[in-house]
Amino acid sequence: MVSTSLNDLAEIDPNRDLLRGENEWGGCPLEVTFECPKCGQVSHHSPIETAAVVRCRGCGNEREVRSDSFGEEGLRKCPLSATEDLYVQKDFPQGLGLAIVIAGFAVSTVFWYYDRPVPALGVLLLSALADMALFHIVPDVTICYRCLSQYRGVGSNPEKRFKPFDLAIGERYRQERIRVEQLRAEAAKTGSTPSSGA
Repeated sequence: MVSTSLNDLAEIDPNRDLLRGENEWGGCPLEVTFECPKCGQVSHHSPIETAAVVRCRGCGNEREVRSDSFGEEGLRKCPLSATEDLYVQKDFPQGLGLAIVIAGFAVSTVFWYYDRPVPALGVLLLSALADMALFHIVPDVTICYRCLSQYRGVGSNPEKRFKPFDLAIGERYRQERIRVEQLRAEAAKTGSTPSSGA
């Protein structure tokens, strides 16, 4: 399962190579952030459009990149797991967004305590405006339901093809990941290799 560190990768990482060149859709190259299925290390690769494989920076494990995952308009399906089930969300650390809301609430509460309703409402309004501004400024990231790989850059959501997270689809893939882990654990006990469905 992908650790929370995968969501924290929106922060600056010196190993990321985002702004070199352009892709065929006229923007920065499409970058993938993925978790290695063997060692669990989070790695990046850019540009993904022209790569034949992506390599884990932890253990060196290579994963094939399916070239049919890209169309003329951009990403069509996950190049690592070959599923067309992808969703979009804001590429923003959720902890920071929550901290902004909590800080606004805490400062507003102090003003309410001292019976100062106008500054209290002003603080609440400012925190709401800051949240709304960040929502419109921060770009989207496209995420694969199956392998949780994240795709950033122009062409990651062509013509708004991928929609926001759908709980029913997410639960189906979560159950799939749980079953795959169970099969791997059973195979490790018996010493055999499970057939991979993902």
